[in-house]
Amino acid sequence: MNGQPANVELFWEQILEYVEEGLVVPVVGQDLLQLSLDGREVAFYTLLAERLAARLKLPAGDAGGGGTLDAVAYRYLAAGGNVQFLYSALKSVTPAPQDLPVPQALDRLARIEKLSLFITTTFDSLLEHALNVARFGGQALTKVFSYTPSAADPGSLGEMEGPVVLHLFGKLSSLASEYALTEEDRLEFVHSLQSETRRPQVLDELAERPLLVLGTGFPDWLARFFLRLGSGARLSSRRGKTDVFADRTAGSDPGLGVFLRHFGPGIQVFPEGAIAFVDELSRRWGALHPERRETAETPPAQQQQRFDLKPGAIFLSYASEDLAAARTLREALAGRGMAVWFDKEALQAGDAFALRIRRAIQGSCLFVPVVSRHSLTAQGRFFRREWVEAEDFLAELPPNRPFILPVAIDDTSAGEEALPEAFRRVHWTRLPQGQADSAFLDRLQDLYRKYQQSGPAPR
Repeated sequence: MNGQPANVELFWEQILEYVEEGLVVPVVGQDLLQLSLDGREVAFYTLLAERLAARLKLPAGDAGGGGTLDAVAYRYLAAGGNVQFLYSALKSVTPAPQDLPVPQALDRLARIEKLSLFITTTFDSLLEHALNVARFGGQALTKVFSYTPSAADPGSLGEMEGPVVLHLFGKLSSLASEYALTEEDRLEFVHSLQSETRRPQVLDELAERPLLVLGTGFPDWLARFFLRLGSGARLSSRRGKTDVFADRTAGSDPGLGVFLRHFGPGIQVFPEGAIAFVDELSRRWGALHPERRETAETPPAQQQQRFDLKPGAIFLSYASEDLAAARTLREALAGRGMAVWFDKEALQAGDAFALRIRRAIQGSCLFVPVVSRHSLTAQGRFFRREWVEAEDFLAELPPNRPFILPVAIDDTSAGEEALPEAFRRVHWTRLPQGQADSAFLDRLQDLYRKYQQSGPAPR
């Protein structure tokens, strides 16, 4: 099969470059929704099928021990069941995402912050919840859109600051018309997607972006259609685009395999499945970004504590290249009992990130920029947004209140023109590699205590 790349390392290098540039769009299917419940791995949609069969009071033999959702639905309808009740019953037995562990594969995808646009072929909210937990401490800040044949086109999702999730086959609802439960439903959605007037604009954008089709579990006909949908042209004629098809059907359906081998240039097939692919992608991404590994391994409850640091913390601002020095400085401050706002890598770029940064700076007692040669780069960097926010807030403070206290960790001069004026006109402290001396710690501790005693001024 043209699936396994001839040069595996070159393939991964290319995919990771695409991810780094923010081009890749994951298409998430139900195979990624594996839950760890009571010490065992459970497929979420198998769990739903079992609950739905019980809710519909299907005999155990008819339900087949739960089977698939399609099978449960067909047996219920064949017995003369009410169509509308079928969909409302499924909604009633579907647990809230907050009541379930985040599927590990979704968690790993969500922590790759360069992935901003997601398409899900499932109707549940587990992907949205995984993104909210991984990037926003559980707050519902992910943008979510749901396509239905009657829905208005949300427009160019690819231009929105992420994360953004599009439910391509609708989202769970009590109404039958709002989401696809059975294969017949999916056929109706597919029919609508072919319409020039009802086709969502985002599908046209997919023609230029690498897709990771992950565990959709689509039957042969739907898998072929979906790959064609995201190609922008006949599959056999497209060039210069690499998609990944990581799905169990790739290894179990010989007809699909033959089709892709002959008509799918640029489609790399991973018959080992979606979870294995996501595990490898996460491992390789983590190896390229070791500074984010600590955050990725931190339990969500601890991450939430990071977001909720009390007002009056010391805000450390640093370039990612200076993470080690910033961590050394943070540990020294924390050792003196000072709260430090430090773990910004737990958040992601976007409006929500910018707002959190602004609030954290405005609520901090001191702003400590870690300055080095990495701060002088001509490239656009997010830490400069923090500098601007600190300067803006400084304008609101009385001139006798210390707020910005630059720390140089190398021989960078305070007179560098790349540095803000507010940095250049205040006293600098030189702490090579972030190693804080007692004089510096004593000074910050004194300022920290005075702020805690007086409290923040009302805004």
